[in-house]
Amino acid sequence: MLILFALTLFVSAFLLFWVQLMVAKMILPLLGGSPAVWNTCLCFFQAVLLLGYAYANLLTEKLKVRAQILMHGLVLLLPLPLLPIALRQDWLPLSPAMPLLWLLMLLLVSVGLPFFVVATSAPLLQRWFAQLDHPASDDPYFLYSASNLGSMLGLLSYPLLIEPGIALTQQRDSWAIGYLVLTGLILGCGYCLWRFPGKLSSLEPSSEVVPLQEPPTLLDQGRWLVLAFLPSSLLLGVTTYLTTDIAAIPLFWAVPLAIYLLTFILAFARQPPFSHRRLLAGLPLLLTALVLFLLLKVVRPAILILPLHLVGLFAVAYLFHGELAERRPSPRYLTQFYLWIAVGGVVGGMFNAIAAPLLFSTVLEYPLVLVLSLLLLPCLNRETSPSGLRLTLPLSLGLLFGGLLIGFSGGNWSHGLELLVSLALMAAIVPIFQLKPLVWITGGVLLLLLNQFSISSLGGILTTQRSFFGIYQVLQEQRTNLHTLLHGTTVHGMQSFEPGRQREPLTYFSPRGPIGQVFTALAAPSSGTKVAPTPPARVAVLGLGVGTLIAYAQPGQTWTFYEIDPVVETLASDRRYFTFLADAPVSAQILRGDARLRLQEATEQSYDLIVMDAFSSDAIPVHLITREAMQLYLHKLSQQGLIAVNITNRFLKLEPVLAALAMDLNLTALHQYDRLPTSAEETNAQSSSHWVIFARNAEDLAGLDTDPRWQPLTPQPGVYLWTDEYSNLLQILRP
Repeated sequence: MLILFALTLFVSAFLLFWVQLMVAKMILPLLGGSPAVWNTCLCFFQAVLLLGYAYANLLTEKLKVRAQILMHGLVLLLPLPLLPIALRQDWLPLSPAMPLLWLLMLLLVSVGLPFFVVATSAPLLQRWFAQLDHPASDDPYFLYSASNLGSMLGLLSYPLLIEPGIALTQQRDSWAIGYLVLTGLILGCGYCLWRFPGKLSSLEPSSEVVPLQEPPTLLDQGRWLVLAFLPSSLLLGVTTYLTTDIAAIPLFWAVPLAIYLLTFILAFARQPPFSHRRLLAGLPLLLTALVLFLLLKVVRPAILILPLHLVGLFAVAYLFHGELAERRPSPRYLTQFYLWIAVGGVVGGMFNAIAAPLLFSTVLEYPLVLVLSLLLLPCLNRETSPSGLRLTLPLSLGLLFGGLLIGFSGGNWSHGLELLVSLALMAAIVPIFQLKPLVWITGGVLLLLLNQFSISSLGGILTTQRSFFGIYQVLQEQRTNLHTLLHGTTVHGMQSFEPGRQREPLTYFSPRGPIGQVFTALAAPSSGTKVAPTPPARVAVLGLGVGTLIAYAQPGQTWTFYEIDPVVETLASDRRYFTFLADAPVSAQILRGDARLRLQEATEQSYDLIVMDAFSSDAIPVHLITREAMQLYLHKLSQQGLIAVNITNRFLKLEPVLAALAMDLNLTALHQYDRLPTSAEETNAQSSSHWVIFARNAEDLAGLDTDPRWQPLTPQPGVYLWTDEYSNLLQILRP
């Protein structure tokens, strides 16, 4: 019976994470691949998990065992008409102005019920097992490790095995089969309990552990919530920070989540590998270093800073999850315990995914939670504090206090809402953990200073704005009078404000670079070509940036930009930051929304040139370079039109994907990698870039096919055609 219950929990957890990743893969492209999309998905799944745990708690509290089995058997049948899982096509977004609510509703109608039913498994099956007459049933919490092991394998197997090897349709069908298997396993567990109910009333803990035997108090429940909230919030904070500010590595969001699950597995194991309290002595210094690095913008060398943040996540999560495991109640209150863990997870997810983007203009939620974790360390010792902690905690608080003073901008109370939220969190934690007055006062002072810390006080940042899609900063270089738009660590455009250079295209778009050569060739085609002797009259650009490309516009042309993020449009249109759009000889039309969806609205053969500039960060919108997407572009392109794609990318080698597209659609494709510019060119803000151009016929390339700088794009063995059903990022990761 133990094997059956453990296997069922393993399968349910595996399916639970499989469906999260599968649905996220379906949705991510529709919103530009932003890390915030994954955070919102995770927040939604945490909320539905909470509902599943609440159902399990209600079921076990209100019904007798056999009634529970019958009731849950009926609930297991409810998702069957909705399988296999598919996104509701009638919910596609027409505007990205309010994507969060749309995303939550899409998830609810597409996957809400199947996920809810699977989510009930962990607490319900453990409670059922606790009622069996089995030697291990006195303390069934070790089964939580089996569940988290399934979650871990589901998380790791999806990007490594499932996604590269199975198309989306087959993934959906396979998950539906897995759900049927899970249904059979759960019914088997119910049969065991029906036939061998064992002890139905005596659910006392074993003598080897010290869980709570009395009914949990409100204080106990508050502690469980906070102990679950902090690691949950920290998980999303680390993920957002690392994937935007340190290294925008594809699929990297899976690493913090794997660490988070690992801490659950270790903390709830029958015999944890080491006590979580052994981390107490050194943790204050580690957390202090992380907070200072965050506030002082220390992001290099990434090879050292990145692991440091991951170690911090592991240490904090293991410490608080270990405390959760130590404070677990009698199995009689097991479902209630998991319910409050789920509440903490949801609060953490909502704080990071929903509240933080509205409250903070930067990833302030991450250092804030680190500070709160630091202040709670003394409360994790029920008896005496280790001598190491007595030494390192005051030292850390002193270092943190001094470091925050560096960024203190006296009298600047513009972030009153952030201050209010910070103090409210501290006020809520005080009664739960019975903080001493000194710790409370110290925490309040630290949060005041944290609230006041402003990187802009260090100079160089004109504005910082945050949207659902990311955090943007406009930087000003005083010496060269350059304005730069940063999205995380990725440059999305640059403009010189020196006299005579304001209309000069910079970075990836310089006149001497590949895209500059394309516009030059189209404006004055080589003799003997069949290209019309006039520049393209109708130009579409997928991705606005700061509007640099419109510097190539000529009177009489029509230019249309497709941009998913309203904040980007606002920054590019503000003359205080960038003037490409305002100074252009033509008036550009800017269409908000996903480029592929909005492009469907255009009439056939609407454009003579389509420029795609959406792949410079790791969060590439995969759906823009599938066979179906390219077919759409060709329908909207004139017969002699060109498609130019900027594939400059630090982590992904995109040319094999585009080569497979060209071969499949019988297109002529050239590429040019404009290598590192000279020192003089770097001074003039020109960057290396990599571009691909497509044409139906070689004669339409305006002589670029005879330019030695442009080379034919050749397919790479083993890299298969990307479609709406299949893509594989691991295959094109740079070494």
